[in-house]
Amino acid sequence: MSGERHIAPAAAWVAAFVVCIFGDAMLGRWVLTPLFVAAFYGGMIVIDLLTYPMLSFWRGWLRRRGLLAWYLVEVVGLWGGTTLVLFLLSPVWLGWNWGGALPLRVLGGVVLVLSVAVGAWACARMGWARLLFAGALFPPGAGAEENRVPQRLVVEGPYRYVRNPLYVTDFSLIVGTALLCGSWALVLLAALYLLQLVLQLPLEERELRQRFGEPYRRYCRLVPRFVPKLRPVRQRDLDV
Repeated sequence: MSGERHIAPAAAWVAAFVVCIFGDAMLGRWVLTPLFVAAFYGGMIVIDLLTYPMLSFWRGWLRRRGLLAWYLVEVVGLWGGTTLVLFLLSPVWLGWNWGGALPLRVLGGVVLVLSVAVGAWACARMGWARLLFAGALFPPGAGAEENRVPQRLVVEGPYRYVRNPLYVTDFSLIVGTALLCGSWALVLLAALYLLQLVLQLPLEERELRQRFGEPYRRYCRLVPRFVPKLRPVRQRDLDV
């Protein structure tokens, strides 16, 4: 339950926003940042909706093909296809903007920066395997060992305050970017992301209960799903 740090995904996450915001500053308008947010989370919505409802199918299909096959399907196929569609349609949806007041833009910028920072913290504790759904698709006895997919319940860092820090920061990041860029398209994306969570979370939590049993149930009793605790849960409180 402790000890692992994954610097690469956290650094990549921060670097993506630094590059996009710097590029938009050079262009003099918001293009790269809203495009990146829409492509990343649009792809995530597609992947989520096609992963958890079809776990049995994917586990059987991938058991013989391995982790690389899933990354090709996910990153190249689902994420890449979604990004391509949004890029081709970008001349239309990038124009769905309102003239946001300066206080709203400042608020959006602050929310965006905080969301990226906390999201990077969560990424550093979770790592690539969980972020790309490998943990769910390759459980013990179904490909985890041969694909070296870690199987652990993460209760460190931001996960001591809230069970789903990435989902919380994902939603706030989309909203923050929408306010910063004055984008109705990103407001719509935030609503779709919430709807996707409503469908996904029951399936995900059922999977985690089956996987980790009483330790996860105790974690759920002590740590809220979305609203962070003011004081982090202690490790000794989680020990069963």
